Amino acid sequence: MLPALPEAMAGRVRMEQVQSILRMTPVMMGANIIIAILVALAGHGSPRADSLIIWACLVVAYALLGLRGWVASQRRRSANQIVSARGVRRITWQAGLLGVLWAALPIMTMPAEQGFEGSMPMMVASVIAGMIGCGGFALLTLPAAAIAYSTPMALGALWALSTSHDPILYALGGLLIFCHAVVVASCLSHARIFVDRLLAAEELDTQRQVVSLLLSDFEEGASDWLWEVDCQGRMTYVSDRMVAAAGVERSKLLGQPMSDLCGAAEGPDGPVAALSALFVEQKTFRDVVVSIEVGEQTHWWSLSAKPVHDLDGHFTGFRGVGADITQAREDQARISRLAHYDVLTQLPNRLSFLQALSRAWTEHGRGDREPRGAGCAVLCLDLDHFKGVNDSLGHPIGDDLLVQASARLRDCVGEMGLVARLGGDEFAVVVAPSPGAEALGELARDIVDSLSRPYDVRGNHVLIGASVGIAEAPLHADDPDGLLKNADLALYQAKGDGRGAYRFFETSMDLWIQQRRELEMDLREALENDELKLFFQPLMGRDGSQITGFEALLRWQHPRRGLVAPNEFVECAEQWGLIGKIGEWVLAEACRTAATWPSPMTVAVNLSPHQFASGDLVAQVRKALKAARLAPSRLELEITEGLLLQDSATTLDQLAQLKKLGVKIAMDDFGTGYSSLSYLWRFPFDKIKIDRSFVAEMQDNAAIADILRTIALLGQTLNLEVTAEGVETADQAKLLSEMRCDHFQGFLYGRPMPVGDIPSFLMAATARRLRGEDRDWLEGEDGAEESFG
Repeated sequence: MLPALPEAMAGRVRMEQVQSILRMTPVMMGANIIIAILVALAGHGSPRADSLIIWACLVVAYALLGLRGWVASQRRRSANQIVSARGVRRITWQAGLLGVLWAALPIMTMPAEQGFEGSMPMMVASVIAGMIGCGGFALLTLPAAAIAYSTPMALGALWALSTSHDPILYALGGLLIFCHAVVVASCLSHARIFVDRLLAAEELDTQRQVVSLLLSDFEEGASDWLWEVDCQGRMTYVSDRMVAAAGVERSKLLGQPMSDLCGAAEGPDGPVAALSALFVEQKTFRDVVVSIEVGEQTHWWSLSAKPVHDLDGHFTGFRGVGADITQAREDQARISRLAHYDVLTQLPNRLSFLQALSRAWTEHGRGDREPRGAGCAVLCLDLDHFKGVNDSLGHPIGDDLLVQASARLRDCVGEMGLVARLGGDEFAVVVAPSPGAEALGELARDIVDSLSRPYDVRGNHVLIGASVGIAEAPLHADDPDGLLKNADLALYQAKGDGRGAYRFFETSMDLWIQQRRELEMDLREALENDELKLFFQPLMGRDGSQITGFEALLRWQHPRRGLVAPNEFVECAEQWGLIGKIGEWVLAEACRTAATWPSPMTVAVNLSPHQFASGDLVAQVRKALKAARLAPSRLELEITEGLLLQDSATTLDQLAQLKKLGVKIAMDDFGTGYSSLSYLWRFPFDKIKIDRSFVAEMQDNAAIADILRTIALLGQTLNLEVTAEGVETADQAKLLSEMRCDHFQGFLYGRPMPVGDIPSFLMAATARRLRGEDRDWLEGEDGAEESFG
């Protein structure tokens, strides 16, 4: 019986069992023929001689049929042939039939009444025992056939012996039973061993096929290759991929020492020397990198291998894999450079700068306290007016400008220090050892002068500048981070002094930064403490008597600082990420206040670019209008063109959504930027506001007056309302009225006022209008208008 196996596997096992029987078939059939003839001859002259002759003829005929079947099976045998269970049963029946023929022999010859006496029964018993043994041996791999063959003979012989009444034949019967039992047990045991060996061989063959397939796939699909060397380090096997990677013929590689192939450009202490040592030590190694000359190029290989030993445990060489890692090394070098160098300017980046600063501090930062150095210094700088150029001329021009400025900066510093780009238009220089304050000042002046010279960028004449902050160790800091921070503080101070200058760090700058921190903390609490207030400045119609609305202006009523103007904290709020919440509060408060005014008076609110960047502006406006129950047409949102230059597509989309709500959109400070006109046709603005700087100078500058007339005419042509800001005198109002400006705003009509003063202001204005008084009653005030917003 076979163990539980898939039918295909069971069929192959049965085939091997049958093939084992077929190999013995000629011998077995020949033995049957010879023994049957001899038995017939031995019984010649006996009473049953004719029966024996007939029996012998039957046995010989059966044997000849068996030989004929064996010849036919040899002709049709195929390597893929399998044997079915039905075929095995047929062989079993055939073996059983032969056994029945031999079982008839003792029945015919052994009983005394058959007329056989003397040695004939003994011979027959011996023949039967021999046939059982020979048949069991021939059918050893197929126990069912062996049992079917031997059992009838044993039963027949036992019946004959048991009826002989001869004690000797009784003993012979016992021996026959023992012989049959041994044959059956041997067949069963050998058949199990035979099947187990077949299954093991099949599994081993499957494993070999899998290994062969994996090796084939490995060499075809992987980038690695296989190689072997003998105990002398000479190559005995190289795969096709290794031949291709080496760029030489296989015959030149075989027999060549591996160390001769690799490391042509390496010294005695290089990787090849280490590889040779590993060969000598017979140790496993992984990822040993060696160089090899392939044509005129140097390639890099990574080798891994294990020692190989024969059956006696003797070292016979190495077997391993290799890979060409040239591209990987180049990629790694490229990645490393990207990690340490700025892609645009090719200067070291912030990471490289910090590493260089750390080394400089270790070697020189302690100054006279250590004999190794005389201190180090850091210069922080950025480009003045770069953002305006980038916004007006575009990022490609800005990038080229950064490249040119970087080259000038590198030339100025030279071998004195390391120049790095920290990001945007921010650069830094680490100088070690420090040449002293005087030399550092000269270097800073050279940097400012060089970066302030005109640039020619793609045919554009560009002017920018630079500001520099300097901190020197150990005078100005106790650690590298402090040195960089203090140089940055000095840079802020230089920019605050008017740009285009350099400043050394001073202790007082720490006080300034502390004040900024206090301002930030106070501003974060301002909303919670209800310290932010809105003031409102009136907007007048063209005749100067009709109030059309108010502009909301933010103020901060600080408990200690007093009333803080927006130019002192709005920029800081943007830097600290607070402008979003402040802007949302301004919108809600302005709408709530405007809802108490007579319709159709409007309220104007300035928007910060950061409010657009948050993406929540449209929802905030909708929420403020709904909460105040204010008609959208009474809300006017003012933006500057600088907002459009930052991200025009996203901004214009939000403006379109706001316009869809019904609010009015005004462009503030029109004419002061670079490309205002391009946005007037890209987005349907409702109003443009003339910057106060034009109004202040129009009476003394005819060119500016002509510009204002052109702006007013442009507004009429495009059906835009025009508002003039900063109107402080009646003459300015008269001239702007002649230019047909639609609205006026300035000290001439009213200063920004708290919300509580608006009712009385409106009542006074209404009373004057009812008395028919014209706008000449308004008293002008000298001085420039304050910057709000």
